[in-house]
Parts: sequence; C-alpha cells; structure tokens
Amino acid sequence: MHEGEKINKRLCKFFIEIFEFTDEQLAAIDCQIPMTQEIYDSILDRCMELGTAADDLFNRMLLEYPDFLSVYAQKIEDEVNEKYADIDIPESSPEELDAGWEDLCRRIREKYGKDAI
Repeated sequence: MHEGEKINKRLCKFFIEIFEFTDEQLAAIDCQIPMTQEIYDSILDRCMELGTAADDLFNRMLLEYPDFLSVYAQKIEDEVNEKYADIDIPESSPEELDAGWEDLCRRIREKYGKDAI
C-alpha cells in the first residue's frame, strides 16, 4: 500500500468515527468515560450497519473488551434461538470445530498477514 493510500485509509477511519458515532460512543472508544455493555452493544451494532468501512473499529472492540463480547454474543445467540426455535441445528464435532477455526485463522492471515492471529 502506498503512503497516499495509507493516509486516505486513516482519514476515512477518522471521518467514520467522528460522523457515524455519538459523542457518548466516541468518549467510550477514546477511554474518556468507562465502556459499558450498553455503549459497547451500540458501537458493535453501528459498526455492523456501516459494514466494511468500520471493520478496524469493530475488530478493535472485539479484542479490547472480551467480557462485553461474551455478553453481546450470548444476546445474539438467545435472539436466534428464540426466533428460530423450531429449527434444529446439528452439533458440530470437535474435529469440525477445529477445522473451521483453522480455516478462519488461515483466511485472516491471508488477508492481514501472518502475525494477525
């Protein structure tokens, strides 16, 4: 990536954060106020609405707040289970789970470099 592209990418990330998130969300992102589950959830929800433009912030939130992530993921799981209660999803074997994890890690390394995960 050329220096100009790097600058453009940083500017884009800056503008997305400034214009797409509330003052409260920004204050929590910048550690000016404590992150709460409610703020965390709203940031992840907004990142998902914005799509790939907010990937860096989304990934940062996942890594920096694993306890909030666990609660957020449980809420999603509960919503899916409630909405699709009549659908049986088969359990994956440990081997299938391991293979899926390895494939995910491989794709992340291909896209972000060998030190990404």
